[in-house]
Amino acid sequence: MRTRRKEALACVVSVAVLLGALALLTRLLTPKQHDMGATWGQFLQEERDSADVLFFGSSLVYCDVVPAVLWEETGLTGYVVAGPEQTIPMTYYYLREALNTQSPQAVFVEITGMFYARYTNYTKTNIGQMPWGINRLLATFREAEPEYRAGLLFPLLFYHDRWSQLTADDFAVTFTGYEADPLAGYTYLDLYREGGGIYDRELARDEANEARSWVALTDIYRLLVDEGIRPVFYVAPGLGRIPAAAMEPLKTRIRTEMPEALVLDCNEHWEDIGADESRDFYDALHYNAAGAEKFSRFLGRWMEENLPLMPLPGQDAELWQSRADLFHQLAAQPLTPAAS
Repeated sequence: MRTRRKEALACVVSVAVLLGALALLTRLLTPKQHDMGATWGQFLQEERDSADVLFFGSSLVYCDVVPAVLWEETGLTGYVVAGPEQTIPMTYYYLREALNTQSPQAVFVEITGMFYARYTNYTKTNIGQMPWGINRLLATFREAEPEYRAGLLFPLLFYHDRWSQLTADDFAVTFTGYEADPLAGYTYLDLYREGGGIYDRELARDEANEARSWVALTDIYRLLVDEGIRPVFYVAPGLGRIPAAAMEPLKTRIRTEMPEALVLDCNEHWEDIGADESRDFYDALHYNAAGAEKFSRFLGRWMEENLPLMPLPGQDAELWQSRADLFHQLAAQPLTPAAS
C-alpha cells in the first residue's frame, strides 16, 4: 500500500513539474508586447480602479490618443486598451477583461472596426496577449479563425521555434513580469508623410458581418450602461475615411437605439483639431506624435465641454507627470520623413 502511495505521489509530482515547465516555456517563448496595441501585460500593472477613462479600438486609437496629454488637459487619468485591426466583437471581450481591474467613469470606443472583416491579420496578437481566463477563452472560440484555436489554447504550437529570436527582454519579462507602460497604452510614432488630401477608403461591405458587429456594439453599450459607465462611440480623424454612405447610417442608428451614448465624429472637427496634413500624419489613417498631441488636446477640450467628469481622488500625480514628461521629451525630437 505504501509503495502504491509513493508511486501515486511521484506521478502527481512529475505531472506538476511537467506542467510548470510547460507554463514557464510558454511564458518565455510567447512574444512580449510593449507597444502597437494588445499591451495587456503592462495594462495589468496599473493600480486597480485608477483609470477615469478607457479607450478601445484599433491602431486608430493607440496611435492617436495620448493619455498623458489628456491628463494635462483635464486632470483625468486614462489608458488605451486597443489592438491592431481590432473588430468590434473583439473589443467587447477587451472591455469585459479591462473591467475586471478598472472602473472608469467613461469609455470611448472607436467604431471604424464595425467595417473590418470578421478575421483580420492579428488574431494571434489580439487574443494571444490577453490574460488567461473566461474572456480569452470566449474570444478564442468565437472570434478566432478555426485553424488558430489550437495555438491560442496551447501557444507552444505557435512559438516552439522562437529560441533563436529570444532577447534579454523575453527573459526579464518571463521572470520578473512587465513594468507599467510609461505611455499608458499609446504608441509613439516619429515619422511623417506628406498628406495626399482627404479621400474615401475603399470598403467591401459585408452585411452579415456588419450585423454581427452591431450585436457586439449593442452588448458593449448594455454592459457600460449596466455598470454606470458613460459610453462614447467615436470616429477617429484621418485623411482616409469610411464613406459617408456607410458611416452616417451607423451614427444615426447609434443615436436612435443607444440614447445614453454620445456620438463623436472627429472628422467633423477637422479645423478644431488643427492637424497639419503635411507634417502631422504617420500615414493617411494615423497621426504621428505631433498630430496625436493636437488630437488629444482637442479630445480633452471636447470632454470638458460635453462629458463633465471629476478626476478620481488619490490619483498618482507623480506617475502621470512622469508620463507627460516622457511624451514631451520624445516629442521634442525632430520628426523623420518617411521613406517614399
